Amino acid sequence: MYTEKKHKEAIKARRKREKEQRYQNILDAAQTVFFLEGYAKSTIDKIAYEAGISKPTIYKYFKTKDDLYFSLILPVIEDLAVQIGKIEVKLRDGKYPNGERLLKDLFKAAYSIYAASPDVFRIIHLFQQSGLIGKLNEEISSALDEKGRLNFELLRRIIQMGIESNLIIRIDPVEAADIFWGLFVGVVQLENIKAKTGNPEKRLKKTLKLAEKILIDAVAVK
Repeated sequence: MYTEKKHKEAIKARRKREKEQRYQNILDAAQTVFFLEGYAKSTIDKIAYEAGISKPTIYKYFKTKDDLYFSLILPVIEDLAVQIGKIEVKLRDGKYPNGERLLKDLFKAAYSIYAASPDVFRIIHLFQQSGLIGKLNEEISSALDEKGRLNFELLRRIIQMGIESNLIIRIDPVEAADIFWGLFVGVVQLENIKAKTGNPEKRLKKTLKLAEKILIDAVAVK
């Protein structure tokens, strides 16, 4: 039954949905522009054009291009922390029968983050490689650095726990974490470079499976 209150609530709900959709449209446009143009050449004007909205509208949601970049990649970094955090809990509860299963779960977690947002994943690492992280304003640069550092610390802690649980051979957890992430990212980047022909996702999965096996053979307790 119609009431004035319900009518106002319906209007409020619609406006909220529209605002959320516009926010997502801006992020989608920024993702496209950052990926195609690179961060340095990307502008709010180009992102506004891609989103089909005005430049002032973007500024209602994001103060700067840095804020847009931060909002785009933050969910990926946080999702990675959630996935690796689940592995830490499982490891702490003694639910890993061997190091092979632990390392497979780590590869699976990393791949799930890549597969959920492959373009954002590429943007993050292209940005880091190009040395543009220092171009961000200090607050955002520090926030991203802190988030990334926490993820690495979490991975190192998992490797240390794996060593103490006799699932992984005695190695330096800091170096091992760097090798794991470098191996995964390196394979993803290489296969993306070669992705102009064939089935890139099929080839990527196959190559990652081999990388996973090599690491397991090297560090999992036999």
